[in-house]
Amino acid sequence: MMDAYLPLAVATIALLAAYIALLHMASRAFNRPEMTAYANVELQQLFISVIIFVIALGAFEMANMAGTAIAGEPPIDASLRFLHKTINSGVMPAYMDLMSLDIKLTFWSALEGRQGPTVWNFIAKQVTGLEPVISVVRVLTFTITTFFGTLSAQVIVFYLIQALMPIFLSAGVLLRFFPPTRDAGVYLIVFAISFSSMFPLLFTINAQIMDEMWRLQGLGSSYDPYVAMPPDLLGSEAPEYSPSWVSEIVGSTTGSPTGATTTSQAIGFFPFVSFFRFYLLGPFFEGIASLSLPAIFLPAIAMSITISFINALTKFVTGKG
Repeated sequence: MMDAYLPLAVATIALLAAYIALLHMASRAFNRPEMTAYANVELQQLFISVIIFVIALGAFEMANMAGTAIAGEPPIDASLRFLHKTINSGVMPAYMDLMSLDIKLTFWSALEGRQGPTVWNFIAKQVTGLEPVISVVRVLTFTITTFFGTLSAQVIVFYLIQALMPIFLSAGVLLRFFPPTRDAGVYLIVFAISFSSMFPLLFTINAQIMDEMWRLQGLGSSYDPYVAMPPDLLGSEAPEYSPSWVSEIVGSTTGSPTGATTTSQAIGFFPFVSFFRFYLLGPFFEGIASLSLPAIFLPAIAMSITISFINALTKFVTGKG
């Protein structure tokens, strides 16, 4: 990013210096003292703008060094790597597992069969009590989808920072030169400094916070956002559930006296023959609680700190407020 800052800023400062030089020459040629005074004031403002620009580059380099010391790479690269890891290794696998679970549960909930003698039979669900579970699974799916949206927006923000902050910084130096737009120029300079240095550094710290939380809980050496669906979500030790169509679908029977298919055998083809138990959704709830930190809470804290820093530094530089 330093390579992107310097050409634009140097060109802007050179243009302004040429403009001030022309003002000085014109004031001498036309013997206009007021034009000379104006050129001297603007030369002073340009000098102040150069100092602010140097401070901006220093802040960026300091954040770069801090991010490299913490994560081993520049803050923006570390932040993007953390966000991509959270999306690709956590949100998307969880979303696919929940969608698969929703489809299978809906399938079993829709199955009906006739019960009783031929004349007196009635139609009833073959697997009952799945509607509340389906509702919970769909709420979890919606939550995971929301996390995907917020994390994707954060990735876009970092790409915009890489593309636009050099332009904002150079525009701030330019606007800082003209009297009517000096305050706007200061704001753009501080805005570029904050979102190029402090904001990515805070995200790098967030990634380290997640790693430290993971280590303290004994879950591993680094944060793993993957939310794994249990291999037997309905429990292999559940009671036997053996309507006649299960034997026909699976195509085999156990050695039980009734010749019925047990849950563990039926899982080989459809994993949802036994009665569902709500506590088996626990891994998804734990995963969503873990993903809510990098998706919502930690970015909100980073954004709040960055905006507060922008407001405080703008008032300090302009001497207002």
